[in-house]
Amino acid sequence: MQPPDSLKSLSDPLYETFYGLKEQPFAISTDPKFLFLSAPHRRAYDEMMHGITRDESLLLLTGETGSGKTTLCRAIIGALGERAFSSVLHQPYMTGPEMLRLILRDFDLVSKEDLRRGTLAAADVPHLMEVLEGFLRSLASIQSRAIVVIDEAQSLSPTLLDEVRMLTAFEKDGRRLIQIVLCGQPMLLNTLKTEAMYALNERITRRVVLTPLSAAEVESYIYHRLAIAGSADAVSFQPEAMKLVAELSKGLPRRVNVLADRTLQEGRAVSATVITTDLVKKAAKSLAGAQAPPPESADPLIVPIEGEGMDLVIGGPGVRREPNRFVRMAAIGAGTIAILAIAAYWFVGSQTLASAANFSMPAPAPLKTPVVATANPLPSDAELESYFREMARYFGGSGG
Repeated sequence: MQPPDSLKSLSDPLYETFYGLKEQPFAISTDPKFLFLSAPHRRAYDEMMHGITRDESLLLLTGETGSGKTTLCRAIIGALGERAFSSVLHQPYMTGPEMLRLILRDFDLVSKEDLRRGTLAAADVPHLMEVLEGFLRSLASIQSRAIVVIDEAQSLSPTLLDEVRMLTAFEKDGRRLIQIVLCGQPMLLNTLKTEAMYALNERITRRVVLTPLSAAEVESYIYHRLAIAGSADAVSFQPEAMKLVAELSKGLPRRVNVLADRTLQEGRAVSATVITTDLVKKAAKSLAGAQAPPPESADPLIVPIEGEGMDLVIGGPGVRREPNRFVRMAAIGAGTIAILAIAAYWFVGSQTLASAANFSMPAPAPLKTPVVATANPLPSDAELESYFREMARYFGGSGG
């Protein structure tokens, strides 16, 4: 990597500029140009493409969240060219009419405005199915195909899954008119085994499982995305650092993206062109929500809060609200007078009681040392692993 041309480039907060990249290499997106055909992805790609070119009507693609299912499907659609009409649905909680309207919209049969206010806005399922079938029959005469990808299919209702099955019944001259790809997490397999899903399950002609990347494939995946973004030579990972990325991410591309993106950000902060395990750990701990303890300050910043008699104190153990100095001084003065009065009362009373009953007062208990708040410790390795295990909950809606 070449040194920066000026101090301005060093102050740029974007690590893409520092590393000479043209775009974000690890953005959370389903852009097929970043597709990395690892061994499992190549097998899945070939299987899916084979099924589609053979006009199979219902295909199943399963894999863990973040394994790259949606990206793979988009790459397949792109490879089919302009003669393929496609619809990719990401709304698992839609109703039957909503699903059909979205398909018609994606096929460019109607506009969004038509769906809101046109004749199809209040159409029921039979009417929408009739419109869709008419369009599909017209495609057969020009040797075009229609593909619908339904993402997060494990969350579809039984009613909607049955309506998906009804779509696969459209045919002309022995050829299926529409092809459905169900994409979902492994739990979808259990749903399909239930008695209610028997008819749908029987129609599935191809079942493809997308498995995570191996440690070696994680390394190739990272350098592949860096090359697509502008340069694979801009930054390098030490072998142990790359191994740690693979372990924490469990080989799931989306998790690799999140961790690698934050790691390069940490690397940019220290002007590092070689990524170490310390940088990966720092990035992982930051993602897990850990915060470094704030530095102690001999002179904390005190900002008065008008109208409340309070100060905002920034420094020491953190940011806190305290009574302002005038209130504190008044409180201290009043407290001092009260303590002196109580002491005098105790002294006079104790002398009187001692002389009358030969009784001595016990010594006052010492004041307890106040508890000082300490910063939360950095998370353990087990906590970090738990964070990445739960990553799907945070990014489940951005594609497989």
